[in-house]
Amino acid sequence: MTKKTSHPLIKSALLLTAAGLTTRVIGFFYKIFLVSFIGAEGIGIYQMVFPLYMLCVSLASSGIQTAISRFTAERLSTVGPKRTRSLFLTGLFLALGLSLATALPLYVLAEPIAVFYLGEIRCFPLLRVMALAIPFETLHGCVSSYFIGQKKTGFPALSQFLEQLVRVAATFFIYQFYIREHLEPSPLMAAGGLLVAELSVALLSLTVLALSRCHPAAEKSSRKNDETVRADQKAVWHQNTRLIIGMALPITGNRLMLNLLQSAEAAMIPTRLELYYKDASAALSTYGIFNGMAMPLIMLPCSITGSFSMVLLPSVSEAHALHDDKKIAKTIRSSLTLCVFLGIISTWAFLCFGPSLGNLLYHEEQVGSYLTTLAWICPFLYLTTMMSSILHGLGKTSSVFLHNLAGLGIRLFFTWAFVPAFGIRGCLWGLLASQLVTALLGIRALSRTASLSFSPFWAILAPSALCLASTALLRLVQRLLPILSAEGHWVSCLLSAGIWGCLVLLGAIPALRVCSRTSQN
Repeated sequence: MTKKTSHPLIKSALLLTAAGLTTRVIGFFYKIFLVSFIGAEGIGIYQMVFPLYMLCVSLASSGIQTAISRFTAERLSTVGPKRTRSLFLTGLFLALGLSLATALPLYVLAEPIAVFYLGEIRCFPLLRVMALAIPFETLHGCVSSYFIGQKKTGFPALSQFLEQLVRVAATFFIYQFYIREHLEPSPLMAAGGLLVAELSVALLSLTVLALSRCHPAAEKSSRKNDETVRADQKAVWHQNTRLIIGMALPITGNRLMLNLLQSAEAAMIPTRLELYYKDASAALSTYGIFNGMAMPLIMLPCSITGSFSMVLLPSVSEAHALHDDKKIAKTIRSSLTLCVFLGIISTWAFLCFGPSLGNLLYHEEQVGSYLTTLAWICPFLYLTTMMSSILHGLGKTSSVFLHNLAGLGIRLFFTWAFVPAFGIRGCLWGLLASQLVTALLGIRALSRTASLSFSPFWAILAPSALCLASTALLRLVQRLLPILSAEGHWVSCLLSAGIWGCLVLLGAIPALRVCSRTSQN
């Protein structure tokens, strides 16, 4: 029975992972396109606005989306699909109302926010365009959470992929319009692409939602529940509202505070960098290179851990509701082992190929330098992503908030104290310290719930030895085929990375199988 129930979880995670990786690959070429036309300074301006946009999205729907995913998983098998859909619609209406209440002030107050909060008047038009995208982003997120709660990841994966495609296409057509009208390309192109993409995916979400219907057998089995709903719709609405708000309110408050601090950090970094470089343009360019070029590369493997964390939340919530402590402990051990294993491999990959990636993708040597420094955060970054989802599934939202608050506090301290003296290196050091502290706090919180014992050999030593052996074999192949060691040539870099990746994959698959069996025992 265990073997059968594990397959849908893995299949769902792999589907989301494939969509996430494809989306991020498209995003790389999208970023390269943006950098070539709006420059690193333009990327820096866009990155200043984006955290504030995410702050508004979090205020509108982040907690409600988590509640929808969790309660859909818990209630689908108990109260029937009709009542579950009723709860989802309640959450959707609440989220859309909050999104409109959030988008309107951002649109009206865009100019003072750009001048007095962000300190950059060029952010004003971006804020207005992105404010229009908030309701569409909210609608799409709630519908995706509803399907994830049902352990149906087809629509979330497809919509994620289509959203990125539409964003790239829309930005390209906006760029063509700029050229035709003899206008100078600006970050507003990226904001316009975001708006068109969110609108398109929102329309797709409405279409899929309208076409989705309960199975006739399910409707028959839940007829009694349907009659209860029809008899007292108002009572059901209030019950659903209390249930959703009860979980969404603390999560929204937590993420609101965290996103507010992240937005403050995004506004603080360029101003502190300006004290170091004595030039506003150089500060924005450096921030754009760091946050718009290096960080997306570091976050690429998060497509795997993020996908697993999305499907883990409803799975852990269901096990928690059934008091299945054995399943929770097994899930935690397997997840943490996977994250450490993947994190160590990613660290080796960025240390070996980070400089080449920076030069080939963005023609910026600084990107490679940042990647080799940020490579050390990979195991901790992927751990915190997975642990946050598990803790949310267990209802420990306050623990997640406190851990993230501690990490952000460390980053803000490093930004304020070290950036004026050491430049962007201060941000890198703060990010390393914050991820380490957050990971340790998460492990401490989970250890109080279940046993976290896992084999250090399979989690740490095995991937390290595997990467070391693969690197040594690659160096041997490069000696035999000098073309693979040609500096600055994209073909040699691509082939070298492909050979290294295949060697690691050949060893990682059997190692992960043994590791999985070990964690289950």
